Amino acid sequence: MLEGLSSTAQPTASNLGPNHLAAEGLATLTATCEKQSFENARTGLIVSQTGLREDVFALRSRTYSSVAFSLDAALKLEEVLRNELKDKKQPGEQRECVQQFEGYLETLTDPLVEQDKLSKELDASAFKDSTKEAQEELKREKETEEMAPKK
Repeated sequence: MLEGLSSTAQPTASNLGPNHLAAEGLATLTATCEKQSFENARTGLIVSQTGLREDVFALRSRTYSSVAFSLDAALKLEEVLRNELKDKKQPGEQRECVQQFEGYLETLTDPLVEQDKLSKELDASAFKDSTKEAQEELKREKETEEMAPKK
């Protein structure tokens, strides 16, 4: 009974991986862009935009299920779309649609990438400050020990 339930579970970035998700996303986007404009495709394909690192957005797959993309998977999809635009010569409207999707995904991921960068800088700064504070505390303790009368 549990086997049947697990097969209907929604695919996510954690159980498929960014490369598989990027390939699926590319196939979905290019197929949809063959038939629709970017605005119509975006409305039909982007199920949600949480703006969270874990689930930046959810894309409707070709099987109509919703697939959540983590930041890593979304960045991989951007890269794959850029490469697709460089390597292949799609017809003008399809190419424009794919290009707009790549730009749209950047607007979703860039703030999160910047947030990660700032967070890492703050973490590094806090680590340096705590290390310096610990060294000063050791120095004060040593000075206190030296000044204390010896028995």
